[in-house]
Amino acid sequence: MNLPSLVWSAAVAASVALGSNTFAALPLSPEDGLTVLWKGQSHSVEDVAAEAEANCSGGVSAQLERYRAWLVENDYHVSLTDDLRVILVTSSKKSAKKRLPLVEATLETFDALLAPPNRCDSDESFRGGEWGVAEHAPDAEPVVLIELDDDEHYQALLAALGEIHPDMQTWASVQSSEPGFDEERIMTTGWQSAPDGYEIGPVWRSKNELVNRLSRLLMYRSYGPQPHWLNQATGWAVEYEVVGDIYCFPHRNEFIGVGEHDGWRNEIRNRFKSKKSEPLQLSDFADWKRGTFEHDHAAAAWGFIQFLAHEKPEVLPALAEANRVAYKAGFTVDLGDGNWRTNPSFAVTPEAQFAVLKKEAGDDVLEDATDFFRSWKKSRTTKASSRRR
Repeated sequence: MNLPSLVWSAAVAASVALGSNTFAALPLSPEDGLTVLWKGQSHSVEDVAAEAEANCSGGVSAQLERYRAWLVENDYHVSLTDDLRVILVTSSKKSAKKRLPLVEATLETFDALLAPPNRCDSDESFRGGEWGVAEHAPDAEPVVLIELDDDEHYQALLAALGEIHPDMQTWASVQSSEPGFDEERIMTTGWQSAPDGYEIGPVWRSKNELVNRLSRLLMYRSYGPQPHWLNQATGWAVEYEVVGDIYCFPHRNEFIGVGEHDGWRNEIRNRFKSKKSEPLQLSDFADWKRGTFEHDHAAAAWGFIQFLAHEKPEVLPALAEANRVAYKAGFTVDLGDGNWRTNPSFAVTPEAQFAVLKKEAGDDVLEDATDFFRSWKKSRTTKASSRRR
């Protein structure tokens, strides 16, 4: 991002922050009859919001209010996971019944990979710089997943977001030509189940989109901005575990070969199978530039996540939390007297990431990863017991 450095007072920043507090004060509208499926029962939005407030999940109310008018106008169905972490929006109850097990499997797999600490009643926060400075409290509001039946509903959703957030109108215009969007600032992803121009099945699979997009937003929800390689590879690791293959490729527009959906393991194993092969280097994945797709970086990042998940599972959450703390410190510069300015170009350097990796996994972490690749058996990658369609 290329935002100019700004000088803000803490008081002013708090009043204009673009996090969930922006919408917490909006009035509820029980007369519209909108209900939410939660724990197998239909509840009013007001009852769900009250229960969420009592369980350190006040952001549920803000998210429901953000989309309430669009939901009612387009007659979409709302479901909420038992733990209040995800709001699933589908065109029907039938679709919700089909997707909720996939959402739950994604949550379970993400937690096994990157279980966040309990932040209930915590005053932790981080900031993001898109369209101004937003103050986010980790784990405070749910992720919103919106699976759309057609382009008409997709365009209507973008238009609604542009009306609610006038500073997002340019963004909405750009996203209108895409099959879906991910937006961390509002913790929301929306995508078309069968977008025009995409071969459904061989090229585009909505269930893969759901799992991957949810995983990446869960990462942001708990740990804030992360290095590109870690965010993308986490999405693929969870997608591969839950669905059994990879079909969601953010920032990639070129042709994707059939073998790429389940071929990275063999590719990595072949690259490092010789004892004379150069060991994995940090630059193989950590130099990957944000907003791009680079095949070699992508495969190496996914492979390294697989190594950590299987051999050193405690390292990933420690690395993500260290990155969050570093970003929180680096994104803003304290000027004293309650004033601060943004440092929007800040990124956690590969060297800082490597220092955490060595601290948590040992000085030979990259060599250990290379050894893992050389003996990588397919059975060492545990896929979901059944593929969820």
